[in-house]
Amino acid sequence: MKKIIRILLYACVFLAALYGASRLYYGVTGGFTIGNISSTLAYDARWDTKPLSPQEKDVFNAILDQKFTYLGKGCQSYVFASDDGKYVLKFFKYQRFTPQLWLDYFAFIPAVDSYRLGKIDKKQKKLEAIFTSWKIAFEELRPETGLVYVHLNKTDDLNKTLTIVDKMGFEHHLNLDDMEFLIQKRAKMLCATLNQMMEAGKAEEAKGLLTRLVKLVLSEYERGLADNDHALMQNTGVFEGDPIHIDVGQFVHNEEIKKSEVANQELFNKTYKFRKWLHKHHPELAKHLEEQLLLTIGEQFHVMQPQLDKKK
Repeated sequence: MKKIIRILLYACVFLAALYGASRLYYGVTGGFTIGNISSTLAYDARWDTKPLSPQEKDVFNAILDQKFTYLGKGCQSYVFASDDGKYVLKFFKYQRFTPQLWLDYFAFIPAVDSYRLGKIDKKQKKLEAIFTSWKIAFEELRPETGLVYVHLNKTDDLNKTLTIVDKMGFEHHLNLDDMEFLIQKRAKMLCATLNQMMEAGKAEEAKGLLTRLVKLVLSEYERGLADNDHALMQNTGVFEGDPIHIDVGQFVHNEEIKKSEVANQELFNKTYKFRKWLHKHHPELAKHLEEQLLLTIGEQFHVMQPQLDKKK
């Protein structure tokens, strides 16, 4: 009995050490590896984007003549910041779109294989939705997203080798023709910017920023473009005084959003949690934002309820 208890104790210690080592690894590396941002995706005409003009290509090449250093990660991508602090480079986290490898070993079991194929299909559709969103953002929302370039198909004409520095400080050299990525102007977070403005006594500037934010979202709805992510505070930044979308992974074409009743509800949904934050930290700004929403939505604003789980 004592021997069994000793074995179980050793097993628990081993598993705890293994778990601790894995957490340490992810803490130190951020989970980043070159393999996690590399793919074997074949060419797909759906992901071709409008070519850059000669002037835009010059800007693109100049941006990539510098190193990019690990900045962080989101649900969909790893993010690297340029040495000059003006741009970010995002690579897909492909491990999120690949089913667990252990499922392959049990594919001979019909139930497991059915589950595995379902997972593959679901993850493929999710990846395609993000590719679609990045393309929409680049071709139709470039000023609103600060996008400089999106590369969704492997090519042979960029002829660019980029140096990136991972979280541990190691350099890696990437052939960008082989990678899927985007380049975006680096923005400051919306809430942090508002805090700084209010601390500096710039309430009127902060109100102007909120007014432009509402106009930004409405202009997209008028064009039949919707962002299915309501996390406005986490996904909105400020670049040179204007609001832009930081996260560009959930844009869709949606003709319904052109209808005023649909647009009004979406605008209410999108600003709901943000308004709660403003009420807590900057009541003056909350009042201004609600005045802007009242001008757009009308008296119905006072009785509306959020529909944050609404399927689009």
